[in-house]
Amino acid sequence: MIRIFFLAVIITFSLANAAWAQETKKAKTDTTDTFSDYSEYSWLWDDPKAKAKAEKKRLKEAKKKQKLLDKQKKQGKSGKVNPTDSLKISPADSLKTKVPVADSLKTSATAAEALQQLNEIPTDTIPDPQPDPDPEPTDPDPDPEPEDPAPKPQPEPLDTLKAPEVVLDSANIAEEPPAEVIEKKERKDNDDGKNIQDFRAGLAGVQTASTLRGGFSYTNIGGQNFVGLTLNPELNLGKVGVGLNIPILYGLDDQSLRTDIFEDGIGVGRLITYVRYGTQKKDPVYVRLGELNNTMIGFGGLVNNYSNSISYEKRKVGLHFDFNVKGLAGLEGMYSDFDASSLNLLVLRPYVRPLAKSGIPIARTFELGATFIRDKDQTKRATSDSTFVKNTFTEPGIGAFGIDAGVTLLRIPFIQIDLFANYGRLNVESPVLTDSLTSIFNTTGEPSQLSDGFANGSGFSFGFNFRMHFILDVFSTDVRIERLSYTEHYLPQFFDTSYEINKDGKILSLANAGKQSGIYGSLTGHVLEKVRLGGSLLIPDDVSEESPALVQVNADVERLADKISLHGSYFKGGLSNLSDAFKLDERSIAKLRFVYHLNKYLAAGLDYYWAFARTEDGSFKSTRFISPYFGLNIEF
Repeated sequence: MIRIFFLAVIITFSLANAAWAQETKKAKTDTTDTFSDYSEYSWLWDDPKAKAKAEKKRLKEAKKKQKLLDKQKKQGKSGKVNPTDSLKISPADSLKTKVPVADSLKTSATAAEALQQLNEIPTDTIPDPQPDPDPEPTDPDPDPEPEDPAPKPQPEPLDTLKAPEVVLDSANIAEEPPAEVIEKKERKDNDDGKNIQDFRAGLAGVQTASTLRGGFSYTNIGGQNFVGLTLNPELNLGKVGVGLNIPILYGLDDQSLRTDIFEDGIGVGRLITYVRYGTQKKDPVYVRLGELNNTMIGFGGLVNNYSNSISYEKRKVGLHFDFNVKGLAGLEGMYSDFDASSLNLLVLRPYVRPLAKSGIPIARTFELGATFIRDKDQTKRATSDSTFVKNTFTEPGIGAFGIDAGVTLLRIPFIQIDLFANYGRLNVESPVLTDSLTSIFNTTGEPSQLSDGFANGSGFSFGFNFRMHFILDVFSTDVRIERLSYTEHYLPQFFDTSYEINKDGKILSLANAGKQSGIYGSLTGHVLEKVRLGGSLLIPDDVSEESPALVQVNADVERLADKISLHGSYFKGGLSNLSDAFKLDERSIAKLRFVYHLNKYLAAGLDYYWAFARTEDGSFKSTRFISPYFGLNIEF
C-alpha cells in the first residue's frame, strides 16, 4: 500500500514537472515574458494577497504620476512656471533673456535661482524687428539653397525643457495602463480569489446573521413530558462566532426540573454549542470549541464525517483547529472531549507545501501531510439497562497513522479540479482485544478472518474533487469521487460518527472486516448561498456486515421566501443493507430544526432529534426528542 501511495505522489510530480518543462522550453524563445503562454491564468501561481497589495500600490503611484503630468500640461498651456512642480521655462520667457536658458539652467544652483535671474532681466533689451523700406527685387531661383544665417529662434517644445534635478519619465507614465484597466483587473483578481479556494473548506455556507432565539416549548423525551423555556442566542461578527443552547425544562410527570445536561463530565460547559474564530482552509488561524460536526482531517482517509455530539443533553465540548503559516506549512487537529476523567480522541496532522513559493504551475499547490491518532477514552457511558460502563478496547489505547497528499490540477473561475491520495494504518491490536477475539473464535468458529489470527489492517485511496460555479456563482457544486482499497481488519474512514456512538463495537467489527474495495462519493451544492444541500455515501463493492456502508445528509435553508428556515443533518453507519439507510435505530443520529418566521421578531417552529438520551425507565438509549415552540426570533 505504501508503494502504491508513493507511486501516486511520483506520478503527480511527474505531471507537474512535465508542465513546467514545457513552459521553460517555450520561455527560451520568448524572453520578454517567461509565462507568456499562461499570462491569462497568471493568478494560478501568483500570491493573491501580495498581488492585490502590489496592484493597489501600482494604481496609487500611476494616479499620482498622471496627476503631475496633467498639472504640467495645464501649466504649460497657461504660460505659468512653477519651479516646485514642472521646473520648465516657457518659450516666451526664453526669447526675452540675454543669457540662453540652457546656460542659465546649467550655471544656476537650482531651477528657482535660474528663474529669479530671468525675472531680473529687462524685457525691452531685445529690439523689435523693423521692416526694410527699399527691398531689392530678385529673380526667383528655381533651386534655392538653404540660407546660412541663423534662422529665427523657434520655441522649443515644452516637453524638451526638463529640470536638471526633477525629471518625470513621461514614457513610463504613458506605458502605465489606464486607471480603469487597473481597477478592472484588480476586481477580476479579487473575484477569482473568492471563487478559488481549498475544496476542504467546503462551499460558502448559507448567509446567517446574529440572532436571538428563545421561547416557550413543550417537549417529549422518551415518553416524558416537559414544558419550559429555551434560549438559543447566536452571535456572528466577522471571523468570530458564538452559539449557546440553554434549555430550562420542567417535568409534568415528576414535577421537577430536568438537570441531566449539568450532570457528569463538563457539566455547565454543555451550554456552549460552539465558539469559533476564522474559517478552516480560508483563514490562517481557525479554532472551533464545542460541538464538532462533519469534521474531516487532511483529505479524510482516517477521519471523515466525524461528530462528537451523539446525545442531545450529554453533549461534548471538543476542539478543532487549523493553523497555517504563510501557505508553506501548518498544523491541524482535533480533540473530541475535554472531560478530565480520561484522554480522549486526539488527532494531529502537520502538513507542508514545499513548492508554494516556487511559482511553478500545479506543483506550487502540492501538499503533503502525516496524521497521528491516539485514543484512550475511559469516560463513563450509560447503557440501555440503566448502568454505566467504560470502553474496554480503548483502555490500553488505540491509534492510527496515515500519510496523504494532494494537488490542484486546474483552477479557473468556473471550475476547480483537485487530486488527492491517502494511506492509513490502524493500530488497535492489544492483549485485551486479542483475548476477546480468540475466545469468540474458539467458541463459535467465527469470524473466518480470525483463522490466521488478528493483525492491524491498512488501506489506500485516491480520488478527485470537482468544484463548479455556474451563472456568476448563483449555483455551485462540489463533487468528490474516491476509490478505496483495503486489507483485512481495516475499515476506511474508521473515525467517523459511528465510532463515537459505540467505540468498542466499531473496534470489534474489525475482526469481521475482509479484504475489500469500494467507492466513496459526496455531493454538495448551494443556490444563492441561501439553500445548501449535501450528502455522502460510502459503498463497498460487496456490502455486508463485514463490509458495511454509511450514509450522511445535510440541509441548510435560511429565510427562504423570507419565511422558512430549515437546518438538518442525518448520519447512519454499519449498513449491511442499503434499504435500511433511513430507518432510525441505534446506529442513527438525526437533527432537524424547522422555523416559520411570523414576522420580524416572532417565530414558531419544531426541533426534532434522534439521539441518545435518558428515557422514562432511566435507561440511556436512542430515542425521539420532539419540541414545538413559539417565541422570539430577532436578527441583528
